[in-house]
Amino acid sequence: MLLKGKNVIVTGSGRGIGKAVAIACAREGANIGLLARTLEEINNTKQEIESLGFGVKIIVKTADVTIYDEVADAFKFFHDNLGLLNGVVANAGASRMGNTHEFDNERFANILNVNVLGVFHTFKAAYPYLKKDDKNEKARFVITGSAAYPMGMPKFTAYVAAKYAVVGIQSVLVAEYKKENINFNMVLPTQVDTRMLRSRKAGDGNKPDYVLNPWDLNDYYLFLLSDYANRVDNALIYSSDFTEVKKFLSKAPSGKTESWEVFKTYLEENSPKIYANVKKLGKLVDFIIKSSK
Repeated sequence: MLLKGKNVIVTGSGRGIGKAVAIACAREGANIGLLARTLEEINNTKQEIESLGFGVKIIVKTADVTIYDEVADAFKFFHDNLGLLNGVVANAGASRMGNTHEFDNERFANILNVNVLGVFHTFKAAYPYLKKDDKNEKARFVITGSAAYPMGMPKFTAYVAAKYAVVGIQSVLVAEYKKENINFNMVLPTQVDTRMLRSRKAGDGNKPDYVLNPWDLNDYYLFLLSDYANRVDNALIYSSDFTEVKKFLSKAPSGKTESWEVFKTYLEENSPKIYANVKKLGKLVDFIIKSSK
């Protein structure tokens, strides 16, 4: 098990990406702290994990990530029940589409608050409880970003601004805490079948083919939280690049997919652009190869 005995907190874990990541971490042996605004949703996530029989601890706590005192209380509660934290996934998010010149001011501010202030609050509240005493087993802080960075998506001004901002936050945290045993990394998904994208239609089985399932991202979070990524810091993992990598892995001739060292030559020959995009994350490609066997 990749995360056996580790303690991992996931914000926004009542549904969507956060729920999928929480279940995946529990499957790999991690004790889980579930945080979201809606108690019913995180209780549903807890019940689903319990029904799968992983035998891990599952702690639930409601909090609004835009209100620091609530987040601080939640992380103290997680620490009191689980102990020091090995990993935190700052995943809670919000978005809304609209013409910029017509966009509601309060809604614009709320999107920034959830996506940006929420990450700041999550790190600040988690920091005292992160397990930072072992350079060979560093604490992990993983942010859910978006392929909205570095693109400009029309009619999503607030969301795009927020996702640019969290890339900046990550770069500052890496520099500021470089002498401490904490790694900061980010997963940047393309469109995912969540309520943020498809409202209440999410999960109805009718998503377009180009839209990912939430669990399609699990490999990236598991990798970043695992010992495989102990030396990976300030990475930006674009799901679009690794979706292409997985396609090439499925098409590669026998003998070309034994490891990253073997596969990288094939990938470079067949897609120099994708190779250039992922070559610094060869450990992740290797992880994907091993996970698929």
